[in-house]
Amino acid sequence: MKNLFLPFTDSIDVHSDIEEVAALMDTFPKNYINHQPWPEFTSKSQTRFAIAHSGNALFLKYYVCDDVIKVAMHQTNDQVHKDNCVEFFVAFASEKEYYNIELNCLGVCLMAYGNGRSNRKNLSEEIINKIQRSIIIKSAPANSPTNFEWQITLVIPIEVFQFNNFESFAGQNGYGNFFKCGDDLPEPHFFAWNMIKAPSPDFHLPEFFGAIEFGGANHL
Repeated sequence: MKNLFLPFTDSIDVHSDIEEVAALMDTFPKNYINHQPWPEFTSKSQTRFAIAHSGNALFLKYYVCDDVIKVAMHQTNDQVHKDNCVEFFVAFASEKEYYNIELNCLGVCLMAYGNGRSNRKNLSEEIINKIQRSIIIKSAPANSPTNFEWQITLVIPIEVFQFNNFESFAGQNGYGNFFKCGDDLPEPHFFAWNMIKAPSPDFHLPEFFGAIEFGGANHL
């Protein structure tokens, strides 16, 4: 199982301009979403992410290389996993219930909470709209192995995690996973940060989440 430390930063917070957040995230360590648990689905897609928190917000930035850009989902809580999609699943403490935050390359977001794939509750559009998003999509350089590069930066306020009652991320522990997928792309693919062992593509397997530690101000 992988372990992920989320550094605390006081340089930005939930009220910061998202472009400032995007620039700062470029200075944080990058983590690779490079496990392909189901090798029958091959792709040249490459994804990294940077993550941190300020106590009152999570900051998450994905850096993606894809061969094709395809978007069919445009409404909150649509099935964005069918498009060029990045995902973050997280549970706090030892809870069995977890959140899944899924976004396509236009920033259309699905967010839900529950215990397992079949017992989930979608969060409201009002709650999901509290997540700030900034997107860049561009052609890849001529020497790149893929045709496109896209980035998405997220500012996720603590109140979005509405089924938990903590006041700060600082000092929290949990577990989770990060994913890249594209179910309806010409080359469907399913990548994970922490390896999954299952016969067919399924991200809703918390037994394969990695450990997450949220730093406190004393880690500065």
